[in-house]
Amino acid sequence: GTAGARQRAREDQAYSREGRKYSGMGKMRVSTVALVAAGLAAFAGIAAVDADVNAAFFESFGSPTDHEWVNSADEVFNGVVELKDGGFVTPYPARRYGASSKIAHPVKFGEKPVVLQYEVHFSKGHTCSGGYLKFLSADAAFEPESLTDKTPYSVMFGPDKCGSSDKVHLIIRYKDQKTGEYEEKHLAAAPPSGTMEMGAAPKTKLYTAVLYPDNTYKVLVDQVVQSEGSLFDDFEPSFIPPKMIDDPEDSKPADWVDEPKIPDPEATKPDDWDEDAPRMIPDPDATKPDDWDEDAPLNVVDPNAVQPEDWDEEEDGEWEAPIVSNPKCRVVSGCGPWTAPEIPNPEYRGKWQAPYVDNPAYKGEWAPRQIANPNHYEDSAPLASVAPIGAVAIEIWAMDEGIVFDNVLVSHDELAAVGTAEEFWLPKHEAQLEEERAAQASSSFFGSEFWQEKFLSIDQFVVGNLPDFVVPFWFTARDVMLGNMFVLYAVLASVPITVVFVLVKLFSKSSKPVVDDVGRRKKTDAPNGKDKESDDEEEEEEEEENKNVRRRGRKRA
Repeated sequence: GTAGARQRAREDQAYSREGRKYSGMGKMRVSTVALVAAGLAAFAGIAAVDADVNAAFFESFGSPTDHEWVNSADEVFNGVVELKDGGFVTPYPARRYGASSKIAHPVKFGEKPVVLQYEVHFSKGHTCSGGYLKFLSADAAFEPESLTDKTPYSVMFGPDKCGSSDKVHLIIRYKDQKTGEYEEKHLAAAPPSGTMEMGAAPKTKLYTAVLYPDNTYKVLVDQVVQSEGSLFDDFEPSFIPPKMIDDPEDSKPADWVDEPKIPDPEATKPDDWDEDAPRMIPDPDATKPDDWDEDAPLNVVDPNAVQPEDWDEEEDGEWEAPIVSNPKCRVVSGCGPWTAPEIPNPEYRGKWQAPYVDNPAYKGEWAPRQIANPNHYEDSAPLASVAPIGAVAIEIWAMDEGIVFDNVLVSHDELAAVGTAEEFWLPKHEAQLEEERAAQASSSFFGSEFWQEKFLSIDQFVVGNLPDFVVPFWFTARDVMLGNMFVLYAVLASVPITVVFVLVKLFSKSSKPVVDDVGRRKKTDAPNGKDKESDDEEEEEEEEENKNVRRRGRKRA
């Protein structure tokens, strides 16, 4: 039956909440999937529209495109979607875009699963833009150039983010069985778009929605189930109108009492209750500090101020020195009249109010009486009342530039969605992950993990060669540097400066005697007798001084 076929399809595709991509069956290439699906389609009497996948509509945005896409001529759209770099791109920010492509054979709901899937890449980031698609209701008279923001759609699906609002829309336009009017049914707990990950570059996201004939649904992001359940339970307003509703003619009686508590009418204010007592009072235990100078003013004329040279009393008036805080007050506890600091008044009780008691007249919370809903009806197959899909449209307002749409699929076959995802999205996704890992590796110099590895060799040297008392100091310093990269980089920056400073000092000390000696004698000066006699005299004086030192040492002994 339908339920069994659906269960087998689910097992084959192996979509998973835990993030498993798909099973061995799901990992078939699109060509393999197409062969199997074509056989099943032939058996079921379903013709595969696309040559590569079992789909009513598949657009890979190659050159040329698989289907004709037309930008709307309506004046509300001031942006033009462009075919660029293998995708359909919104090139400019702060534009409204409208473009669509017709489906040759409309896709009906309610008989088989309807699978909607596409990729979108917010290449410049996602701040405030729609990234959803509208799957337009089939209309033989519709022409893509006539698309407007009011063109009827059957399903609107995809990410939408602006400020704190961030969700994946799944909106179904359902025909009311009583009125015949279409009404939007919104997935109430819409999952987040996942377009922006903290600290990561924007990646191509894959969005999949499946609507089943048994009135259940599933929403996946990057092949991971984000929401699934019942159409009857998870959408607002409900597909089925309630059986009972509030009576619009009913109103609350004038004497209805809905206050559960009232002030106790028998309570009286105690005699010792002082409503006039202040909340704060001077601290009775406080005393004036001994060095408090009550005679000194808090502010004085600035004694250092001088009249500006360009001051003109005729134009500027009489010059007066500015007032400044009294510098004498800075060296004492305070100046001017002393007052005790204030503290909470222990006698303060505030304005008296009677305590609340149960209201004897309370009748409960009023609610209007319930009556039968004249618009109630039962619908066991609401998807059958959703108009078939006849076109796919990009109809968005985008504050972000560079939104890339790609690989749009409309099908009855979940395996086709799995196959196209593996063929087109997965390699792209893995390449972006690898690029991100490479970028992180190239910038690892700025991370603590890089330096933890570098410090290992230093740790070994310190432990094996330096005194034991140095080891704990080193590890403490190392932990501080690894815990605060700013400190680490400051230390690293100071090392070459310190080395240069030390070398300059050493060089200057070692070169000073040579410079002094050269200053006294020229290189061309030959030694003469006077020089030799002078050197001998200096040696004799030094020897005599050494003898005197030794004699003084013996006398003290």
